[in-house]
Amino acid sequence: MKKFLTIDIGGSFIKHALIDDKEVLTQSGESPTPNTMEDFLAVLEKLIASYQEQISGVCIACPGQINARTGFIHKGGLLSYLKSFPLKQFLTDRFSLPVSVINDANAAGLAEAQHGELADCRCGAVLVLGTGVGLALVSHGDLLSAKNFAAADILIKEDKKEEGGFKEKFSTDIISSLFNLHLKGLESLWDNKGSAVQFIKESSAYLGLADEDGRAVFQALNDNKDAELHKRFETYCREIAYLILNLQSIFRLELVAIGGGISSQPLLIKEIDRQYRDLLSKEAALSLSAALPIRACRYHNEANLIGAFCHFKKQDTKERGFKSFLFGPD
Repeated sequence: MKKFLTIDIGGSFIKHALIDDKEVLTQSGESPTPNTMEDFLAVLEKLIASYQEQISGVCIACPGQINARTGFIHKGGLLSYLKSFPLKQFLTDRFSLPVSVINDANAAGLAEAQHGELADCRCGAVLVLGTGVGLALVSHGDLLSAKNFAAADILIKEDKKEEGGFKEKFSTDIISSLFNLHLKGLESLWDNKGSAVQFIKESSAYLGLADEDGRAVFQALNDNKDAELHKRFETYCREIAYLILNLQSIFRLELVAIGGGISSQPLLIKEIDRQYRDLLSKEAALSLSAALPIRACRYHNEANLIGAFCHFKKQDTKERGFKSFLFGPD
């Protein structure tokens, strides 16, 4: 059975694993994400070289604005040094292996849309909580992009009266509420208030832990003996709830899935849902909207790795089909 190297490049760590055609992950590992382009490429090349004799391709999930077909990184997101870098072409030339590159949040969305919580969903969203907050929109097993929003008929429209969307025409109060809601969402994204890494870092410091320790933070939260820590947690989850409300004011969502390593904590999903329902009841713009189900991604911290491979298979199929069209079957 063929094996592939799947890589998840994050703001804090570069995670990797071998994956087979049945999407079983083995030999997983991680290393800190370097701060410079030179060190980044050195880590990536060493990693791929160590598996080169075992693999039939390389599948990468990476932050930033990425052309998923060409693997060109237009903007590096959390890793600014990746701006304007042809990552797919660079690695293809270096190792003579098929390579695919996709945005990390889109990778998580693809994994959940094809095999996870968003399978068969007409319009769903994945929020990936890591060093930053990533978003993917999916429909019927595939990713949605700005180009096909209208075709998919998933945008909220003023004159629509459907379940989950607006049920009355915009009033002055609703317009004002929408403006404030979007402003709050933009402020949250700008200040990176949804960063799980930052929340764990600050909470670990507050608890006096020697190192950043997510398990210890959530153990303290589950013990429910520290009122200040729980207040900080509620504030963090409220920021995520605001982001969900923003999405619900624009798209006819059916479900929201929360990804990232932190999503494996049931308390997180429970508290985000509680904060979301509290805000939903108070927002004039969404006062008549149905509450959305909020769940953890099925693959949690592995969603990016699996989604990167899903994209690789999809891209490989298209490229082989195009070559067959031009030159005939091999």
